[in-house]
Amino acid sequence: PHPSSNQTSCRQYNSNSLSCWTTMVNYAYRYSAYYLILLIFSKTCILFSYSFSATPTSADSFPLVKTIIMSDQAQEERRKPTTCRRYYSPFLSPQHCGSDTDRSSSSAALIVLNTPIQTTANGSLPDVFRVLWESTTFHVCADGGANRLYDATMEHGVLIPDLITGDLDSIRPDVRSYYEKRGVPIICVEDQNYHDLDKSLMAVEKWLEKKLLPLSYSSSNKYDDGECNGCGEETNVCPASTQTFIYGGFGGRFDQEMACINTLYSWGRKASFQHTQMSIFDEETGVILLPEDPMTNEITIRFPDIEECDDNENIEKCEQLVGEGPTCGLIPIGGRCERVYTTGLKWNLDGDMPLEFGGLVSSSNRVVEKVVTVKASSPLLFSFEIVKR
Repeated sequence: PHPSSNQTSCRQYNSNSLSCWTTMVNYAYRYSAYYLILLIFSKTCILFSYSFSATPTSADSFPLVKTIIMSDQAQEERRKPTTCRRYYSPFLSPQHCGSDTDRSSSSAALIVLNTPIQTTANGSLPDVFRVLWESTTFHVCADGGANRLYDATMEHGVLIPDLITGDLDSIRPDVRSYYEKRGVPIICVEDQNYHDLDKSLMAVEKWLEKKLLPLSYSSSNKYDDGECNGCGEETNVCPASTQTFIYGGFGGRFDQEMACINTLYSWGRKASFQHTQMSIFDEETGVILLPEDPMTNEITIRFPDIEECDDNENIEKCEQLVGEGPTCGLIPIGGRCERVYTTGLKWNLDGDMPLEFGGLVSSSNRVVEKVVTVKASSPLLFSFEIVKR
């Protein structure tokens, strides 16, 4: 055959082969684009149906999508700049709190409610009340709380409060006369839209305004008195500069207990108490109010579930102390809390399950580290038992 015909045939073959590959590639790109568009459209529909569905369980039909959403939310929460609120147990020595001064020099208030103060067999004050009184500098009796204070201390020298307030329908005439003669201000607030605890907190609010010096900020919005290294590198501020303790909020009528919890919740969210750690105690248990994100709460209790007294010199001392014990809980008292992140607990929460009544309430948990951190999307109550060692 002629050489040119062979060349032509060869060229023709190569041309057809190239055309065939080009066609296949075009089809592949075309159908890949169709598939990608369809995939994006379907996932967008799923996400929109999850976001706008009236039933919160709609995403359960798409566990992978739900996992992706929760993972993105958790990462976003952890990336947010955070401030830090530190709670130091009033039962800890000043050295534990990073201070060499006496505890009574701090700006702390105690409100005594109208519930019994059970003295010991020899007439001494109960341990929790004694520590709280000695740890605070401003003492308020809520109406009938003056009777309780008088009755509990009359055998060993009556303690003198700084103020008695409320609607004054419960204080006994003899108790009122006794404190009036010793110069205690007694202020009647008759407004029945407020509980006696509210009226006592009004007095604490005014005292804090006069007592506290203006808090100094630097240009980076950090307090000059330190940083919260335990809350992470992006932590800005440690704002819990004062504490307000409420004694006697438990153990009585249930409606009064709930009223105390509601007062703690509502006052803890006020701007005037922004820098005040609020808590309720009796001789058996206690609760502290934890503000929501962007606040990260650092909690240091007296007796976490770790070996603390590991030498003979400290054993006797530790056996004589009282304080918060390791058993604890996180209560979503203000409503559903979508995300909670904790460290330092036996069963930590990682933000993937909300806390709410009718769902999960974290109870009977345990503190297993010296410092517990809690970051939540809504305010929570951190509860703990009181133990004596």
